[in-house]
Amino acid sequence: MAPGKKKTPAIEKKPAKQSGSAYMFVVLGMILLGLMIFAAPALLLFAVGCIPAMVAYIIDREPGRNATLTVGAANVAGVAPFIFELLLSGPTMDRALAMLSDVFVVVVMFGPAGVGWLLVLGMPKIAAVYIDVTNEAKIKQMRREQKRLIEEWGDEVMAPAGA
Repeated sequence: MAPGKKKTPAIEKKPAKQSGSAYMFVVLGMILLGLMIFAAPALLLFAVGCIPAMVAYIIDREPGRNATLTVGAANVAGVAPFIFELLLSGPTMDRALAMLSDVFVVVVMFGPAGVGWLLVLGMPKIAAVYIDVTNEAKIKQMRREQKRLIEEWGDEVMAPAGA
């Protein structure tokens, strides 16, 4: 090192933040392990029923994976009643396959995932409209206040500061 030169410390890279997906992965892993050990037919029903959630996981690359969480939660809510029904009525592979071949069951399992996608795709637009409406109301209220101040104090309140 040359005399008079200071050694600059190396910049440390911070590890990337873990999102809630690690927690979700552990919870789903525990569910799948329990179903594999105790009820393979329920695992089959769960795996086929949660295809929309798996697709959402593959497609969603946004930080936080909000689409995955929304679609996954809605999808699991649609699948859960049929898993409980299967487990309570005796989990056999014949019953699981019969449930999967019933169109009503498949629609009820996949339908909430569709509602989850509607929420993911529609809520930003609804939020934008809400923000626009509230901003317009604030602008109108501020203009009314500005008119009141002009009437009370005169046009001098409109002059820029220091003029």
